[in-house]
Amino acid sequence: MTNPITRILVVDDANIERMKIKGYMGKRGFEIIEASNGAEGVDQYITQRPDLILMDVNMPVMNGYDAIRQIRQHESKMMTPILILTADDDLDAIDQAFEAGANDFFPKPINYPLLHQRIRYALRDAARERELMRITGLQETARILAGLAFWEVDMKTQQMRWSDDASNLLHWIEKLPSSFESGMQIIHPDDRQRMIHIFEDSAKTGAKFELEVRSPAQNQDHILKIVGQLNKAQRLFVGAIQDVTSQRRLEQQVNYLAFHDAITGLPNRKLFIRDLEECLEFASVKNTQVVVGVLELIRFQQLSETYGVEVTDQLLIKLVSQLRTYQPSNTMIARLDGGVFVWRIQLDGKIDQEDISSQIDRWLEHLNRPWMLDGRETYLTFTAGISIGPIQSGIASELLSMAHRTQRLQKPTANVTLGFYTDSKDEGLQNRLKMESDLRVAVAEKQFYLVYQPQIDLSSDRVVGVEALLRWRHPQGESVAPFRFIPILEEMGLISELGDWIIEEACRQQVQWTAKGYPLRMGVNLSPIQFDQANLPDKIKTIVAKTMIEPHQLELEITESLAMHNPEETIETLRQLRELGFKIAIDDFGIGFSSLEYLLRFPLDTLKIDRAFVKDITQGRSDRAIVRALTSLCQSLGLTTIAEGVETQRQRDYIDALGATEIQGYLISPPLEPEALINLIKNYDCNLAAIKPH
Repeated sequence: MTNPITRILVVDDANIERMKIKGYMGKRGFEIIEASNGAEGVDQYITQRPDLILMDVNMPVMNGYDAIRQIRQHESKMMTPILILTADDDLDAIDQAFEAGANDFFPKPINYPLLHQRIRYALRDAARERELMRITGLQETARILAGLAFWEVDMKTQQMRWSDDASNLLHWIEKLPSSFESGMQIIHPDDRQRMIHIFEDSAKTGAKFELEVRSPAQNQDHILKIVGQLNKAQRLFVGAIQDVTSQRRLEQQVNYLAFHDAITGLPNRKLFIRDLEECLEFASVKNTQVVVGVLELIRFQQLSETYGVEVTDQLLIKLVSQLRTYQPSNTMIARLDGGVFVWRIQLDGKIDQEDISSQIDRWLEHLNRPWMLDGRETYLTFTAGISIGPIQSGIASELLSMAHRTQRLQKPTANVTLGFYTDSKDEGLQNRLKMESDLRVAVAEKQFYLVYQPQIDLSSDRVVGVEALLRWRHPQGESVAPFRFIPILEEMGLISELGDWIIEEACRQQVQWTAKGYPLRMGVNLSPIQFDQANLPDKIKTIVAKTMIEPHQLELEITESLAMHNPEETIETLRQLRELGFKIAIDDFGIGFSSLEYLLRFPLDTLKIDRAFVKDITQGRSDRAIVRALTSLCQSLGLTTIAEGVETQRQRDYIDALGATEIQGYLISPPLEPEALINLIKNYDCNLAAIKPH
C-alpha cells in the first residue's frame, strides 16, 4: 500500500510566491493547494483539510491572523500545523501569530531548502501529537470500558483516598472507606487475610501485586481485581481497582475451572497447550519465535508438609503475583501442578539465545528475595528449562516436554538455575518425544488392546475374576512394556480418554464371557488423572448402561498412594461409586503410607496385597507377619484379599495358610488375551458353570 500524498495549503496574496512554493515543494512530492487571501484560505481548509498550512500575514479581504483564528474554530484541538510566512521580524508580530494559533513562523524572503526541512519537522511533530492523542483516547476509552478506578493508601496515617469515579464503580458500597482498616471491611472475610498478607509482603519488599478478591453485596459477591505497588518516596500505596464480576461470571459459564488452577487462578495445562498451539501457528507464518519455559520450586512438597497446605497456597499466590508483575510483554503463565509453573513468550522477531537468557534472567531475578512462610523469612530455590519453537519443534506438547525435561536435568547452583534444551544434552529426550508422537497415533488409531490376568479363589481353586491390563502393540511389531508408555500417557493428558475406552472394552468383554457361561469379576485400574475427574461416577455409570454389564461384576481398582493423595475426597468418590453398585479394590497395599484409620473408613470390597510382600514370604518372617495381620483384619471387615505376584507353589501354600482369599500371578498364568484365557479356564479343570458372582 502506497503512502498518501501530503497536502500543503499555501495562503498568500502574491501569486509569484505561491508559484515558487508550488514549484519547489511539488518536485519533492507534496500536493499544493492555493488560496489568494485569508477568507479563501479558510474555505479551502474546510473543504480540503490539508496536512499543513503556510499562511501569509498581510493580505486583502482577511489577514493571516484572523484566518488562523477561524481555522482553529473548526478544530476541536490544534491538530493542523500552521506556519506564518512574514517579513515582519518584530516580537509583537510573532506573539500575535502564536496567540492566533500558529505553531511556528518562517521569515520572508523564503529560504526554500530550510523551509522544506521546517515543514518536515512540523509534519513529524504533528504526527506524534496525533498518535499521542489517539493513544490517550484509546487508554481513556479502555479505562472507561474496563471500569477502572484508582486508590491510594497513606502508610503513615493509613488514610485511603479514591478517584472521583470510584463511587460509581463500587456502587453497592454505601460509603467509600476512608482508611485501610475500613477498606478491608468491603472485602469478603474469606479473602481478607489474603489481601492483608499481600499488602504486608509488598510493604516489606516493595513488590508490585495483583490479585482478585470478593466484595459482598446484597444479592451477590462482586469480584474485584486489585493491582498496586508501594511508592517509597511518598510512602503511599497506589493502585487501581476493577469490578471483573461480569467477566468472571462469563468465564464460569464456559467452564472456567476446567481450564484454570483453583489456587492461583492461572491457566492450567490444557489451556496453556491450546494457547501455545495458536502461538506456534502464528510464529510459523510470521517467521518469529516462541519461548517456552518450565519453572519448578524445589522441595515444594517438603515445604507443604512442614508448613501446611494453607501456608504453601499463600506462597503460590505470592509467587504468581511476583511473576506477573515483572513478566515480559506477550507472556502467558500457567501452573502445571505442585510448585511447577510454565510460561510462553511470543517474540516479535528472532532473538538469539543469549538475549533470551538475559531477558528471562532479569525477570526471574525478582524471585531472589525473602519469602514469609508462617512468619519466617525463607529463601526459595528454583530450576528452569527453556525450549524455543518452532525451531526445535512446532508441536506444543513436544515443546513443553523439551522444556520440562531440560528443567529436570538442572542441578540447583543458584537461586534460579536456568538451562536451554539442546539435542546433544539429552538424547533420551528424543526417544521420549518419538514415543509421545507414536502414542498420539496409537490413541487415534486404537493400537491398544487388553489382556486379562486370572484370579484364583483358594477355597474352591476356581478362576473367579480377572484384572484387565493395557497393552500396546507398536506398528513395527514389537510390544511396548506398560511401564514405559503409561506414565507418558498420563503426562500427555491422554490417559483419561484411553481410560474410558479401557473401562468400556473390559465391560464388553465381561458381558460376552457371561453370555458364554463365564461370569468372571472384571477388575479395572483407575489412573490418578482419571480418578480426579469430577464426573467420574457419572461417566462409568454411562458406560455400564451402554454395555449392560451388571455393576457388581465390575471392580474398580485404585492404588494406595492415590487413595492417600486426598483421603477425604477419595472417600467421597468411592462412596458414590459404591452406591452405584460397583466393587472397590485398593491395589499395591502395604508399600505406601496408609493408616489403618483410613483403611477402616474407605468403602472397600477388596484389598490387594502387593507383590513386594509375596516375593520373600517363604523366607521373611516380617513379610509373613504383615500378610497375616492384613488378612486377619480383612476377614474381620468382610473384605476379599488378593495376593499379587504369586509365582511358586510354596508362595501359594504360605499365602493360603495365612488366610488370603484369592491369588494372581505367573504361577497361574501371565496376562492373556480373551480366547487364551477361556482355554486356560477349561484346561484348569474348573466347573465354571457353577461360579457365582461375588
